[in-house]
Amino acid sequence: MLRSPHRPGVFLAAAVVVACLATPDPVFSQARVQQPATFLFINQERILTDSAAGQALLKEEEAATQQLRAEAREIDQAFEAEERRLNDLRRDMDNDEFRKIADDFDAQVIAAREEQDRRSNALAQELERNRRQFYSSVAPILVEVMERFGALAIFDEKSVLLADQSLNITDAVIAEIDAKNTDATIPPPEPATTDGKKP
Repeated sequence: MLRSPHRPGVFLAAAVVVACLATPDPVFSQARVQQPATFLFINQERILTDSAAGQALLKEEEAATQQLRAEAREIDQAFEAEERRLNDLRRDMDNDEFRKIADDFDAQVIAAREEQDRRSNALAQELERNRRQFYSSVAPILVEVMERFGALAIFDEKSVLLADQSLNITDAVIAEIDAKNTDATIPPPEPATTDGKKP
């Protein structure tokens, strides 16, 4: 079973901490607001689903996942056809001969399933690495927006009980991501492969 790595909060929080530590006191061309907000909040999932770079990443994930599932279905169909053929042959074979063939067939099925599990796990790990790369590329943008507003922290929207929606910077961050992605400053994710290896 392919595990989908939906943990944006973990990736993004760690990436922002690193970006903050690595960023000197930058001078931004855009003026700070007159009344700096103590904190801002953001919908982390929308950063992935609504930005052009995030949508490209999700499209890559879906394509790789569907390819692996299609290959698994083809393997299952081939084994089902072979099983039917062996059942037809059983009438004309003695028990010992058939048992040997059946054991060989069972071993092939087990090996194929283990290989599919290995490829599924490798793909899940690759997709997780690509998401980490995406959120790492977003972290400097969050730091920049936080500095621009003079805020001290950015919280996930899910952790905020009640707040003025003017503090929600999700749309602003998505716009920044799309602008920087157009300028090729955000590296594209590595193409996902069903065997976990780079093409």
